[in-house]
Amino acid sequence: MNTKYIAIFLAVIMVMSIMPFFFSGGSNGETADNSVVDNSVVDAAGFESIPGEHVDHELNSLADGLAVTPEGVAFAEYVDIDSIRDTPLYLMMGNTSQLDSVYGVQVTKLYSAEYANQHSFNMHVINPEVIAFPYYLSEDAYNGYYFASRGSDLYNVIGNPMLFGQQDRLEDVLDVMEGDANASSDFSRLMEFVEPGAPIQQVMVVNDGFADQYYLDLMFLDDSRLSRTTVYLNPTDGTRNNITAYAAEGPDKGLDYDIESQEDILKVTVTLDSSDFYTFLGEPAW
Repeated sequence: MNTKYIAIFLAVIMVMSIMPFFFSGGSNGETADNSVVDNSVVDAAGFESIPGEHVDHELNSLADGLAVTPEGVAFAEYVDIDSIRDTPLYLMMGNTSQLDSVYGVQVTKLYSAEYANQHSFNMHVINPEVIAFPYYLSEDAYNGYYFASRGSDLYNVIGNPMLFGQQDRLEDVLDVMEGDANASSDFSRLMEFVEPGAPIQQVMVVNDGFADQYYLDLMFLDDSRLSRTTVYLNPTDGTRNNITAYAAEGPDKGLDYDIESQEDILKVTVTLDSSDFYTFLGEPAW
């Protein structure tokens, strides 16, 4: 599991880490009565066309995602796609049209959570809020929420954000949203050191690696400067020594290091001129 996650962090390619989950199978275009959904009607249908309760949860940060994530999460990411669309950060995401095709409209924000047992779920904010995709609706509701089947054992729960994943995973998320189960506290110590506002954020559990847990965010401070913040829980001595060495060499590379160190926490913020963006990506994070 760590090899996969570390590769994601090094490449900083957010959307591609969840694309196989979406496209592991085709969508099902049947309704509950086995009739095919007429897309000319679906294109214009708003969320109100789906009966029952709808998801209503603010999704503006990784913290917002973790607030409705069941316990035991090993990896989570948040991306505000709209806010980076005209920046170099967007270029790292690959082809987002594949993600948009899941809903037939633009996905503006995404959140993904994965567990050590390979289970996962996703949340997406879409614009406009219409049902522009084929589905069939479950006959029974779960605590008032209906599941829209997308085929291959994948479902949406309608709302802002849209929930996406296997039904039992989404039921667990709904339990947290409704206050019937506890939200994840797995990364609570790391999140104490996270500042708001970053459009790209990731956090993960590290097994036998450079720390016990790791957080990363990327953001533009203004039109000319960008930053990368990393937070390590219980970093190894080797990680601390490496960061010290990188910081000493930083000025020669045009990099400004700000380091906060506590007994169990190491927080490192690196800033530089945005014209050196690709040099910045090659700078090690541990």
